[in-house]
Amino acid sequence: MNSNPDVLLRAEAICKYFPGVKALNNVSFSLNRSEVHVLLGENGAGKSTLMKIFSGLYAVDSGYIWLDGQLVDIRNPKHSQELGISIIYQEFNLIPHLTVLQNMFLGHEPVNSYGFIHIGKMREKAREIMDFLKVDISLDAKISTLGIAHMQLVEVAKALTVNSRILIMDEPTATLSNKEIENLFETILKLKEKGVSIIYISHRLQEIKQIGDRVTVLRDGNTVGTHEVEKIELDELIHLMVGRKISQHRIRLINTAMHEVVFAVEGLSQKPKLHQVNLEVKKGEIVALAGLVGAGRTELMHAVFGIDPYDTGKVVLQGKDITGYTPRKAIKAGMGLLPESRKENGLCLIQPIRENITHSGLKRITRFGILSLKKEREFAQTYIEQLNISCPGMNQTVKYLSGGNQQKVVLGKWLFTECDFLIFDEPTRGIDVGARNEIYNLMNALAAEGVGILMVSSDLLEILTIADRVYVMREGTIVKELNGSSTTQEEIITYATGRRIE
Repeated sequence: MNSNPDVLLRAEAICKYFPGVKALNNVSFSLNRSEVHVLLGENGAGKSTLMKIFSGLYAVDSGYIWLDGQLVDIRNPKHSQELGISIIYQEFNLIPHLTVLQNMFLGHEPVNSYGFIHIGKMREKAREIMDFLKVDISLDAKISTLGIAHMQLVEVAKALTVNSRILIMDEPTATLSNKEIENLFETILKLKEKGVSIIYISHRLQEIKQIGDRVTVLRDGNTVGTHEVEKIELDELIHLMVGRKISQHRIRLINTAMHEVVFAVEGLSQKPKLHQVNLEVKKGEIVALAGLVGAGRTELMHAVFGIDPYDTGKVVLQGKDITGYTPRKAIKAGMGLLPESRKENGLCLIQPIRENITHSGLKRITRFGILSLKKEREFAQTYIEQLNISCPGMNQTVKYLSGGNQQKVVLGKWLFTECDFLIFDEPTRGIDVGARNEIYNLMNALAAEGVGILMVSSDLLEILTIADRVYVMREGTIVKELNGSSTTQEEIITYATGRRIE
């Protein structure tokens, strides 16, 4: 039993099984009062599974959980919330056609004496929370109109509408700007002062020292160890996570860029978001697009790929004018897009891995209109092995994969289409340090084969790790071009924020 009065939540010998997979194997975990406890591990290590058990989404197959010293059986999400546990999932749990206000109070709306929803109380409480978070988002805005960063902040606000004693944050900063991350950390410290305990999952190792008190590492569904943050180095944590040494230095040592331009944008405008954007990517080159949230980077990628229309400008691929092409035509011309939101725009979640990998390039496995299942299986197995996708087999339904492995399936899909030019929009969002290096090495290999790559990233360390050149965007236009091997985080930020203007 839990006899330590400082411990709020304790789990012992937790086991969880899925078809063909033992997700958790005798996992132990404890959370102290007013503590930020960081949970680390590679994708597929069991972090999200353990959190879904605490939030009532999954039932344990064996093991014990104590809350406030009392043995509990968390039956469902509502019961978990009644116990004072809230979770902010890595993939958003919001209703697109409802407003920010409606999403924040969905399922626990305050009512007046007549039993009707009390909109006034909802607005008052919501505004208090938004002010507390230092967030300027209209309460009447529909979720479908918000960017991913603002959706993440709505998730945080939503969790604060109930009086939670335990707040689980699964990759809360994955899509936030540096300023928004600072605000979030300030909020976390305020919550600690109020007595809230926080389980914090992140793949951004630099955040651990900033916000964490203790850290627990999971690997392959097992607890590797728990340590005080101030007494352990990041290199040791990485070794515990992956069981091998990972380089933290620049990976892109040789610039493989050729003279031939594979992709170019000339004078593209999309009022009011984009203004006279010009850029180019050469064969074998990795170009990064940096900027703050709202700078227009994702909007630009959607425009050139044909998802959204634009007012003026020209898009050229392999010397061919593809201005105004639809996504289908863009893919046929040799372009691929790895989207920022993989679940919404990159995957068919109810289909198996093999179909997700091959459905964008069926011409490679069909003859006279007949699909070759043998070829489909062969290609799927090739990319599962090449990308190190952790799964029971190619027939595994994609929705049951971890976030990192889902991202690898999206990448496998575009590798299968043999594109000449690839857009990576936040390619390592929510991916652990080991998988990140695998993707960087793969990008390196693609560039060496002559593929041009344009990468949108909010992670400045990532940009410095892999980019040959860097375009900095601010307020919908390119404000500076920098050398990826010699620039610094500080230089990128000065142009992105407008502190330096040329």
